[in-house]
Amino acid sequence: MSSEYEYNVSKLISEKVKKLQELQNSGNSSSYEKDFLKMEIETLESLYENYNVGLNYFRRAKGGRNGLRELSTKE
Repeated sequence: MSSEYEYNVSKLISEKVKKLQELQNSGNSSSYEKDFLKMEIETLESLYENYNVGLNYFRRAKGGRNGLRELSTKE
């Protein structure tokens, strides 16, 4: 079960990780691009984690997961 926010942030993280892997495999990318992508990934992971920690209490409460839906793989 996941919220729309969690789904979108995790999708962004996987896109950024894929792009970073492509840059690392190509020989003509700058270290600035790689470092910037790493920073973006860390930021997105922090946002995802902070959201989960903040909502953990509410999700455990009775009916707290009513607004969430089961996510299927859309890719």
